[in-house]
Amino acid sequence: GKLQERRVMRLCTQPSPSMRAALAHVAAIATIGLTSVLPSPAFARVLTAAPDTEDGARVFAYVCSACHLGGYNQVRAERTLQEAVLRENGMLAADAIEYQVTNGKNRMPAFEGRLTEDEITDVAFYVVLQSQAGWNNNPRYVEYPSKYFGSAIADAYKNAAAKGQAKPK
Repeated sequence: GKLQERRVMRLCTQPSPSMRAALAHVAAIATIGLTSVLPSPAFARVLTAAPDTEDGARVFAYVCSACHLGGYNQVRAERTLQEAVLRENGMLAADAIEYQVTNGKNRMPAFEGRLTEDEITDVAFYVVLQSQAGWNNNPRYVEYPSKYFGSAIADAYKNAAAKGQAKPK
């Protein structure tokens, strides 16, 4: 869709370090005439234009978790990032989430200019994957502190999730 087209166009017009590495890989293959060389991870990412969900997890921990820790919503409790809620609101698609993160909506600020396009894409895919996996059934925590919330809050949430407790209201 549009997200894939925009991502491929961005990769072609604004060479990132990954793109430059991929182009160097292609040049090396062409130069030595090898056709059975496995592509590097950077080259594979460019070929598929796949999002980096590990980077998405990092962005989520540093930025989004201030309001959406564990897939919840600290501002509007009914607007969680759980799969059923995202589906009901027409947001269970990475491009819809990417649009909202970029432009903001209601009380959610716009992150255009504060996050790169790749970071926004990566975190959008991360949110979709986490919502489908069940945030509390398969949590992915990033093991470094966020500048937006203290490690004590993250530890308390992890301990509650590990014990199978619901998030306190």
